[in-house]
Amino acid sequence: MQRIAEKISSWGQGIPEISDAWLVLQTLPGMTPERLHRLTEKYDDPIEALRTPVEALARIAGKKAAETLKHETPIDLAHKIRTEAEKNGVHILTRSDEKYPEQLKNIYAPPGAIFIKGEIQERDSLGVAIVGMRTPSSYGRRAAQTLASALAERGITVVSGMARGIDTESHRAAIEARGRTIAVLGCGLNINYPSGQEELRSDIVSQGAVISELPWNYPPRPENFPRRNRLISGLSLATVVVEAAQRSGALVTARLALEQGRELMAVPGPIDSGRSAGCHRLLKEGAHLVESADDILAALPGYVMEKFSSLLNNSFPKSSQKKSTQTEMSSDLLASLSPEEKMISNHFDEGSNTIENMAKKTELKPEHVSQIILNLELRGFLRQTEGGLYEKIL
Repeated sequence: MQRIAEKISSWGQGIPEISDAWLVLQTLPGMTPERLHRLTEKYDDPIEALRTPVEALARIAGKKAAETLKHETPIDLAHKIRTEAEKNGVHILTRSDEKYPEQLKNIYAPPGAIFIKGEIQERDSLGVAIVGMRTPSSYGRRAAQTLASALAERGITVVSGMARGIDTESHRAAIEARGRTIAVLGCGLNINYPSGQEELRSDIVSQGAVISELPWNYPPRPENFPRRNRLISGLSLATVVVEAAQRSGALVTARLALEQGRELMAVPGPIDSGRSAGCHRLLKEGAHLVESADDILAALPGYVMEKFSSLLNNSFPKSSQKKSTQTEMSSDLLASLSPEEKMISNHFDEGSNTIENMAKKTELKPEHVSQIILNLELRGFLRQTEGGLYEKIL
């Protein structure tokens, strides 16, 4: 007992980083999101939780966590974890770190720490999750590919779980569209699961991030995947379900998205297909029906457009915008515009304008013009200026 007290005292006598305290709590054996949540409710911060007598900590965190702290101090544990992460090219973000994803802070029982290969960027806060069956039909694969590709082209980060099937198709389509994608694992980053996905994982790291809240060598146990699913939906503005049977892990992600206050969407399928039964149930219960990426963007909350504008303006410095000309547009980009998008874009040759005035000029509904302008903005054709005006970039 005296030895335990000395260890806790040595932690208190040092100058512990709160980031290290989060990291140690997150990785203690037997720690679950619920246990971590109970600790954060009982104690003011993670340092206080680790300073408490081991017996008291064990009542919440479990015996395995207490046993670990009997043999190693939190300082030693944190040093060991960070050394191993650095050795393997893994970046760690904890709740106290400035770059910890803001959207995760707002979910129930957010991780104390997440392990990252690749990079999470500010623009990834504009993420949409695409999830579904591990054994989809050719229709489901095409739907996932089409949606992920269109979202990635418009600057939306595609989030999924790197499982076989819909997850894999979504990640690959985002990568091929040269967009960003994030994969959330249900195991440690050192575990090759699912096997045979090494090339995909490498590609995701180069154009986004592979992340986990689980320690480096943690195996892919069944109970890990609901934990993973809450992070998939938590990182996203909306969750889109593409092919899900009545009993499907994708429906767990759908439920979590609703609990987290995020938008829920589903792709309809053939009425006689059991693969789409779960999607149809979601649609009956009020999920947004998705036939295209435009449906997804139209269903996002109103504040998202403002956030898009802010991030896009940061991506295109005004000096470079002024130098850009219409002739610098690639023929591929121009060819990708619909007739209505081309019409709206051409009207901006006359100068900056508002959505309302553009609606009058084109005799289109304001909400439809708003959606078209958002699409043009995401593709880099337009940008928002002061006073609700939009002007041409290219």
